[in-house]
Amino acid sequence: MKKPPKVLVIDDEVEVCTFFDFLLQDKGFDVCLANDGNDASKALAQSTFDLAMVDLKLPDTNGIKLLSIIKEASPDCEVIIMTGYSTVKTAVDAIKLGAFDYIEKPFEDLDKLEQLIDHAIASSSSSDWKLNVQNYFSLSKDYGIIADNNSPLIPVLNLANKISDKDINVLIQGETGVGKEVVARFIHSQSHRKEQPFIAVNCGAFTENLLESELFGHQKGSFTGAQGSRKGIFQIADNGTLFLDEIGDASPSIQVKLLRVLETGEFTPVGGEKKLNTDVRVVAATNVNLENAVQNKRFREDLFYRLDVVTLEIPPLRRRKCDIPLLVSHFISRNTSEEDIPITVNAKAMEKMIEYHWPGNIRELANVVTQAVALSDGGEIEVIHLPEKIKNTRNEKFESLIEEEKTGDIQEIVAQWSDNLVKQLDPHKTDLKELMNELKSAQGYVARRVIEEVINDTDGDRGKAAKILNATPRMLRYIQNEK
Repeated sequence: MKKPPKVLVIDDEVEVCTFFDFLLQDKGFDVCLANDGNDASKALAQSTFDLAMVDLKLPDTNGIKLLSIIKEASPDCEVIIMTGYSTVKTAVDAIKLGAFDYIEKPFEDLDKLEQLIDHAIASSSSSDWKLNVQNYFSLSKDYGIIADNNSPLIPVLNLANKISDKDINVLIQGETGVGKEVVARFIHSQSHRKEQPFIAVNCGAFTENLLESELFGHQKGSFTGAQGSRKGIFQIADNGTLFLDEIGDASPSIQVKLLRVLETGEFTPVGGEKKLNTDVRVVAATNVNLENAVQNKRFREDLFYRLDVVTLEIPPLRRRKCDIPLLVSHFISRNTSEEDIPITVNAKAMEKMIEYHWPGNIRELANVVTQAVALSDGGEIEVIHLPEKIKNTRNEKFESLIEEEKTGDIQEIVAQWSDNLVKQLDPHKTDLKELMNELKSAQGYVARRVIEEVINDTDGDRGKAAKILNATPRMLRYIQNEK
């Protein structure tokens, strides 16, 4: 006979413990109650558990510390953190550290609570974490999110899936072209708002006045050309999800108005007097470091903390080498039909694409595959069908020059790297012309990566970046655009 699941409930509120005692015993579970960290430690020393319900704030400890203790004592035990809204960000951090999920107090939706508990128990008892991943993994593919089981994108998707149905703001960070909007659409598709609108707005694509009108709407005659009243995105997206792309480009005036909407749910159309209410979930995205922007007084600190309840860091494609073959196959399928001759990629061409550093990320890869499919004229994609910048890409051994070293002594870095390179090469098997081409490619690659990092650290201020690098803005543009 199968043993009933064992659940440890840790909360200093007697009412909460009593509630779970009745709820879980009624489900046929074996329940153990603890009112503080000391009681919990004693229980863990005496038994193993399938699930622990842990309050984030306890008299003698906190949920984060207990999470570590529970995982050490009972690695297969899943942990659900119980928290108030003010500590949601800490609860999300707990998920990153291994918690199964979190739930907010008070427990208003008992069906959802029971569903979460059942899901956690199933995950613990069957060790089916990978199967659970596949459930939302297959759903994510419908939105163009393609990744290998070992991809660094998996933890990001795991967190995105767990917070998707919670009414909290999300900040997605990552380089241009990594797929921030795709992840935002995935979050919306898994939320209770999925039947309502998902609307995306690029804050960097409008002037300040036009962006204000786009977001909040305007009244007839409120400005030159306003021949009629118009609803804003916050009104149109009511009860849905609003994706604010390039939020770092919003002006100080727009930032103030966004803060008010996030705090009160109220806004006033341009030229209007009556306040309107909205209930939208905001998912914001940026390719600049907003924390640096806050420190440099380019972004409001209070707005940053309103947006930064959950942060998802989308890794660049150069950190997702294992995903490239899958992505290439996906883009080939997207550019061909069932009636077409099946297109494959030969080993050398795939090797070149895996070695390439993809500064434009997935967007660049999609364009390259589209071009290669057209040039291949059916059949097989070869190296000759790839752009020159990829044909001449440097070998993986050049990666260490910019990935591992973090010092300002350029001469020392280059000398050490050069010595290591010579040691790795067999002089009798070296094609000198190929070596010179690879070194030239590496030179451009390193320069572009250094420029990208400094521009990112200066919040996109190319003039400031040029000054730091002892160069001119024109020189930076030339190097970045160099093929």
